[in-house]
Amino acid sequence: MKTLSLMTESSLGRMKKEEEEDFVSGTFTWRIDNFSTLNKQKHYSDVFVIGGYKWQILIYPEGNNVVDYLSMFLDVADASTLPSGSTRYAKFSLTLVNQLDSKKSITKDAEHEFVASQSGWAWGFKLFVLLSELCDHGKGYLINDLCVVEVKVSVRNGIKILEDQETGELIDFRGLGRVEKTFVPFLEEVCSSYPSLLECHKKRSRTFIQCAFTALGRLLRFLKTTKAKDMTHDACKRLQLLWEELETFKFDLVWLEPHVQSVLVMKKRAGRVDRLREDVKILENEIKRRRDVLAAAEVDLEAVKRDLAKAEEEFKKIDMDTELGYPLT
Repeated sequence: MKTLSLMTESSLGRMKKEEEEDFVSGTFTWRIDNFSTLNKQKHYSDVFVIGGYKWQILIYPEGNNVVDYLSMFLDVADASTLPSGSTRYAKFSLTLVNQLDSKKSITKDAEHEFVASQSGWAWGFKLFVLLSELCDHGKGYLINDLCVVEVKVSVRNGIKILEDQETGELIDFRGLGRVEKTFVPFLEEVCSSYPSLLECHKKRSRTFIQCAFTALGRLLRFLKTTKAKDMTHDACKRLQLLWEELETFKFDLVWLEPHVQSVLVMKKRAGRVDRLREDVKILENEIKRRRDVLAAAEVDLEAVKRDLAKAEEEFKKIDMDTELGYPLT
């Protein structure tokens, strides 16, 4: 009986470990400046990617159909693009960070299967925290009108990748799983240079590995097929999302991260160059305008000088020693 008990306990441990491995987790922190000036109805965070899904945090600063409470939810960011009846299962926790003492942060956990419907996708807590507690500066949740919210999301591997499912031909990649055919040359190239990419996930499920290499292939294809001149604001945003998606799969990416970050910074530098060029153009135009004004002033000065010389010449004809006198009839 003892042996059976140990085997059962061991089996449960393996099952729990396998279940944990079937989930991809990530954390997003939202720093909300000027909290008191927010739209009182609702406010969304930037879009972030965890587990290949796009998410947002949704808050109601004065409550969602409740009074005196802050309401907070996890929302599906791309809901409008998904077909009716689509589902998405996630475990998540929402945290109101205490900026004075992290141990006093307020965290609430939930797990939910998000289902597309007319009522929306968001799920969370209407009664997250009393506004009186949130707005009490001594409590530490609102400092200098800054509120910090954090969410941790765990989703099952392989449910969905960042975009719609790839529509190209799928082929086997080194016996690890099926990926889009166009990804394979890029994957082969980097895996030959960095063999650790193949080793790090050998003990994971086939579904996990397939999703991981699909995410890697998608990013590599973007980098290989996008030119520097094409890095618009939207392209930079897409690259950022692809990178965040790839990070959830825990590859060793020390070889790639500096390059990705340099590309993202390159766009910022290009934007700064464009702004400086515009500033130069504005200043050049201003200098031209002022030169024109100066030229006109110089013409006026010459005319005034001529008038002055004429007036001085006439003034010299007056005998300054002559008595002023007065007229007599």
